[in-house]
Amino acid sequence: MRSNALVYILSVAAAMFIGWSLFNPSFSGTIEYTILLAFFVMIAWSALVFTVPGRAERGYLISIFMVALALRILVSTVIHKFLPPGYFAPDEEGILFNGRWFAEALAQPGRQYGHPDSPATIAALVFYLFGYRPNILFLLVNFLGALSVLNIYFITKRLFNIQSARYSAAIVTALPSLVLWTSLATKDPYSQFLITSIVHLVLRVKERFRIGNVVLIVVLIVLIGFIRGYLLVIVLIAVASAIIPLRGKTFIRNTIIIAAFAVSFSLFFSSYESKTVSKSPGQQSVFQTLQQTRSGFYTGGSRMLGAINISSPVNVLIYAPLLLSVFFLAPFPWDITASLLHNLATAEGLVWYFFFYYAIKGIIEAFRKENFNIMPVLVMIGVLSIAYSLAITNMGAAYRFRGQVSGLLLVFSGYGLYLRNQAKMKGHSATGTDNEEPRSDARDPA
Repeated sequence: MRSNALVYILSVAAAMFIGWSLFNPSFSGTIEYTILLAFFVMIAWSALVFTVPGRAERGYLISIFMVALALRILVSTVIHKFLPPGYFAPDEEGILFNGRWFAEALAQPGRQYGHPDSPATIAALVFYLFGYRPNILFLLVNFLGALSVLNIYFITKRLFNIQSARYSAAIVTALPSLVLWTSLATKDPYSQFLITSIVHLVLRVKERFRIGNVVLIVVLIVLIGFIRGYLLVIVLIAVASAIIPLRGKTFIRNTIIIAAFAVSFSLFFSSYESKTVSKSPGQQSVFQTLQQTRSGFYTGGSRMLGAINISSPVNVLIYAPLLLSVFFLAPFPWDITASLLHNLATAEGLVWYFFFYYAIKGIIEAFRKENFNIMPVLVMIGVLSIAYSLAITNMGAAYRFRGQVSGLLLVFSGYGLYLRNQAKMKGHSATGTDNEEPRSDARDPA
């Protein structure tokens, strides 16, 4: 099996090499790209071989990883070869420019340079090592996107079962928005990979405590603070929800504890930010800061809901349901515009509604069965969704930031689809069309 898998992987890598050669006239760049591609693939293959015991499961994971990686490489290649710079994410062009400038400064001792943001710093390190070859950076984010698919698989498997995990991984592999946002050299691929990795490791620690996993969680939390500072607070809240038991008679009490923890951190973070960042006299409340953020996003042709004011707690409570609905469901099918990008997002929304429905169904059923291990995932989804829905007044930005939530939400979509198939099997058994009893949805051992 291992030798067959190795031949399979090398064959796919060779096909990718040929494909990239068609788009890249620099043969030396192509060689470096291919070597790195083979290196990344071998890392993933080796990790799966030595950590996944089942032969059939291991074969599936290798296949889904390769498909996810190939899709992201293909989309990234087409976007950066045939579309104008920054077509989907204007900030990508700035990241590449700042990364190149920072890399040149690193190569010249004594040269003064500023402090570029985190993705530009990563880009600079890549350009410093390999020269200005953006395709190497694109390969890195494509690889992280494919690893995020594996994280979603393992999260779903630990919470539910293997069949649900396969559904979730297949959806995350091919959902256009998730493929798109992990094909661009922005903050999104790093954020998605770090969020899913932390959730996966937290679930592993809950099952079996290992100091190595704890250390790795701490390292990833520091990295996510480097990529997107505000995510640090959200991740800490999610980790706290995993540490504090949420079951039985203590459910309400401990939920209140987590909510108080979340509010305390939010207020502390807001207070600290107001004192250290804001130049205006007086200290702003967290709600006033959110309102200013909303005003900053209210630009471009896809701006929305700019008249809503959330500078007070009462207004937040009034408008939160509407803002959350827009965040999860927009753009709506009847909202057709002259923008091609907007209409493409609307078309994908029809598919997204289907998976969103089964995600809600999966969450409800998990609670009904008292599967409170889902709380770290739900807390991460909930806090991210509330924060983004309150702060964002631009349809394109909302669609983009929803990608950080939708991957985790699709964990529950996989479970909802599994329940639907189980119900169909029971129906067939009741009518005598199926002689086999359906398998229970007991969790598979990790």
